[in-house]
Amino acid sequence: MKACVAVALLALAPVQSCLAQNTAQGIDEGIGHGIDQSAGWAPSASQLKRLEAGAVVADGDVAPDRAAADVRAAVLISAPPERVFRTLTDCAQALRFVPHLKRCAVLDTAPDASWQDVEQTVDYGWLVPRAHYVFHARYEGFERIRFETLRGDFRVNRGVWEFRALNGGRATLVTYRARLEPAFFVPRWMMRSMLKRDLPDLMRGLRARAEAARPAAATSARRPPGP
Repeated sequence: MKACVAVALLALAPVQSCLAQNTAQGIDEGIGHGIDQSAGWAPSASQLKRLEAGAVVADGDVAPDRAAADVRAAVLISAPPERVFRTLTDCAQALRFVPHLKRCAVLDTAPDASWQDVEQTVDYGWLVPRAHYVFHARYEGFERIRFETLRGDFRVNRGVWEFRALNGGRATLVTYRARLEPAFFVPRWMMRSMLKRDLPDLMRGLRARAEAARPAAATSARRPPGP
């Protein structure tokens, strides 16, 4: 398994989703009672049409009374699931396409490559504190990555990336779902402003890096165990 995992990458970043052009619209202010409204989410038929046309789909539910959100995003990538997976789980590449990511380091890896503990730092500038956190990522083949906070500047940071092979394995539908709640104060208007671009930029960046990667790179590390 190559270094790291950019799976919890947006940390604070995906806490909003009245997103920019070419994204699906749909914020609901309604996370109030710890209900994860992103669980089991999949793009709708209309969203799939947008994805096929090259759009990025992103939406979410922002809590009305605190800095917390459930977020969802999807992108269609013209690359096999393995290549997309390895792009996402490579710290060196993550630092090139993940918005605001400043540090990414693997702290521990399972002997069979089925999980990793990863440390990351994101920096949004002078308006918001620099955030440090460690998360645990569990790999299910090249099909799924589940992650959850172990410690750091987030009360909650958990979710899943899924990679669905399309077109005979030549393309991948990537979906991302997460529940996020920072442990520090962030004005909700600032979260909305910051996230207007970051979540779609993450998905576009992943697409660009995976589609540009050389196919040979996808065989440079062993396959993680399946479920």
